[in-house]
Amino acid sequence: MQFSTALPDTPVAPRDLAMFDGVNGRVLTWSDLMRLVRRTDVIVVGGEGGRDGGMVRAALIDDARAAFSPTTVVDGCADAEACAQAAADALHDSKRVVVQCPASCDLAEVSRRIRALHWFSSVTTVAMVPSGARALAASERDRADVVIHTAPERPVQASQPPR
Repeated sequence: MQFSTALPDTPVAPRDLAMFDGVNGRVLTWSDLMRLVRRTDVIVVGGEGGRDGGMVRAALIDDARAAFSPTTVVDGCADAEACAQAAADALHDSKRVVVQCPASCDLAEVSRRIRALHWFSSVTTVAMVPSGARALAASERDRADVVIHTAPERPVQASQPPR
């Protein structure tokens, strides 16, 4: 991954929103996220994202399905244990599994439980935060492998071209 990336002045959802490495706060791009998806068996997506968060989830699923067929999407889990069990079950039939967790789920716990059920699986967690901040806040560190801020500083439309 790159060590220095600039955030777009006018982000266009879903692929240009502010994304950060959840450990060190480094700025990530959609390409960096897709590189992680390529190396991962299970992608766990959670958090509150609003309208733009829904667009990010849909784009992530579309890109994963386009690159890795078959990709299974697990939806509607009640808690971390249910999400982990559904992901482990889906791994038997798919190259990639995308798990959509409710905002209340602890993504790190879901990741641990998936690896406990399916030992050699690699898991990437993606948290969506309704924020327009252009840096990772201390409270967001270690929340997920990738943290996406889904409320850009400047309101933009998905169909609006970048300037």
